[in-house]
Amino acid sequence: MSPYQVLGISEEASFEEIQSAREQLLANLSADEQQQERVEQAYDAILMQRLRMRKEGKIAVPDRIRYAEQRATTLEPELSVPPPANQTPRWVNRWLDTPTAADTLLPAGILGGLVGWVVLAPDEYPSLQLALGLMACIYFLYRKERRFIRSFLLALGGLSLGLLLAYGIAIPLTGGDAPGALLVGITFAVMWLVTSFLR
Repeated sequence: MSPYQVLGISEEASFEEIQSAREQLLANLSADEQQQERVEQAYDAILMQRLRMRKEGKIAVPDRIRYAEQRATTLEPELSVPPPANQTPRWVNRWLDTPTAADTLLPAGILGGLVGWVVLAPDEYPSLQLALGLMACIYFLYRKERRFIRSFLLALGGLSLGLLLAYGIAIPLTGGDAPGALLVGITFAVMWLVTSFLR
């Protein structure tokens, strides 16, 4: 029995007729898996035969099928789809980074060590530690993007913001005599945030 006889169609049937016959037979034979398999095999055999005949040039393919992609763009206007609501803006993605644990722990360890140095030497102003922290911040930012000027400006901005925040928080809390470790700790916390989460 030929695949066309299994589907109950003629050899001149259109693709729509073949597909309709298949769907109707599958719906009628929903309880008989063997018959469904036979229908699917016949359908596949017909499609393979038609594909082979098309490649050999024995079947003329209408322009609407051959150039369906081109026709679709001319017949249907392209709809602009708004981005999903939870998608972050492009400028945020350019500036923010999603660091790994190692990318956050190494700068935290170095900056924390510099804070510890300030605690051990409380009598002198921590300018050396701040300079070393700035250099570490530049290094970690540069390691991400390989842009020195941007890394330098971000690190300097982090240092400036950190110092302003440190003096704004520490001096009112301590009544004017803020210890260096508190100033450096707040400054380095801001610098750690810049180093870890900006690029």
